[in-house]
Parts: sequence; C-alpha cells; structure tokens
Amino acid sequence: MVRVFCVAICDDEEVVCGQIESFLEPLVAEGQVRTDVFYSGEKLYQELAKGRRYDLIFLDIEFEAMDGVELGRKIREELQDETIHIVYISAKQTYAMELFQIRPLNFLTKPLLQSKVIDNVEKAMRLSRRYNDSFVFHKNKQQYREFYGEILYFESKGRKIHIHTKRGTHEFYGKLNEIEEAAPNDFIRIHQSYLVNNTYVKKWTYEEAYLANGTKLSISQLYRKSARMKLLCQNTGNESEE
Repeated sequence: MVRVFCVAICDDEEVVCGQIESFLEPLVAEGQVRTDVFYSGEKLYQELAKGRRYDLIFLDIEFEAMDGVELGRKIREELQDETIHIVYISAKQTYAMELFQIRPLNFLTKPLLQSKVIDNVEKAMRLSRRYNDSFVFHKNKQQYREFYGEILYFESKGRKIHIHTKRGTHEFYGKLNEIEEAAPNDFIRIHQSYLVNNTYVKKWTYEEAYLANGTKLSISQLYRKSARMKLLCQNTGNESEE
C-alpha cells in the first residue's frame, strides 16, 4: 500500500491557502496527497515539535511573528529534520541568500501557477520515494537494512565500510565503489574514503563538506571536479521561478 504524501500549506492569506488546496485537489481525490492548512508559522512549528510529520511544506516567507526563514531554520537546526521538503512562496521577486542555508526545494513567487505547484509536489514525491529506498548489507551472517534517507555518509576504512546514520554507526566488509554505483543520485563521492548524502550537507567549500550534525569531511583533489559537476546537475532543477 502506497503511503499518502502529506503536504502542509502555511500562509497567513486564506486566499493563497485555498488556492494551493484547489490546485492539489486532483491529487487529493486520487488518494495520493493529504493537505493541512496553517495560517501562522508558530502553529505549524508547534505541530512539528509535537511529532506531526509532513513530507512537503509550502511556506510563506512574510509573517508578522515567526516568519518562514525562522521556521525553516528551526526545522533544520532545532528539530534536526533534513527530510521535510520546503517550497518557499512570496510576493517578492527576490529573496535573501540566507534561504540557501535552509536548503529549500524551490522558491515560487505569487501569483502562483497550478503547473508550478504540481511540479514541485511531484518532484518532492520522487525524492521522498528515493529516501525510502533501502541499503542492504550483511554482517555476522545476518542481513541488515538501512534507509538511504537515514544515512549521512559511507566511510571506507581498509576492507570495512562504516555506515554513519542519524542513529549511530554500523560496519561491514565491502567496497565503496560498488556502494557508489548503486546509491541514489543524492550521494556524492568526495574522497577515496567518503560517499556523502548531499541532503545532510549544510555547507560546501572547495576542500570540505560540512554536515548538519557538525561532521566535517575532506574533499580530495581527485574528486573535486566530479563532485562539483554532480552538485551542479542536482541544483539545476532547484532554480527559482522567474
């Protein structure tokens, strides 16, 4: 059974919320999507802090109290959630560079177009399905499974592979090249010893990748060009609406 894709719509304008709901009505009628509406960032944050789970949030930037930037930062830093996709919406044509620190899926300007809204929902659904794909490995003659979306990075040490996840680290005998070939596109090879999940990279520099949990990984000279090219390809589909 396919899990319903949960979408939160957060805007202080009832008209905008109603418009997005109507855009998504065909997907709701098909049983693919469920929508909840919030008219303030504070209310949405309270629900998330209580454990309410959403796959995608359409989030207005301009609120009188907790604005969309602050809420996005709380989601990423306080709640430590890198898997919720955020699509920012605004009446302004430009937006602050600080949004990039929140790693949004996209940025849409009002008035919204149904085609753009649907495109972003479908993209988030594709990415979420990849998140739920799993990596299978064997240790002590037993089979284990980790969801790719829970893996921060793979690390090669001698003949062993260390899987660093949000909950801890596992190790088994394997080859990083073979893991790289089978991994989703979000995983980027940055070193002979590291294959990192871009979802959890908070900051990229020429020589290092900084993860949201504070881990710092070196990018070797051998992989700098290929890593930049892969990042460029991933970001091509993450441009703002003109």
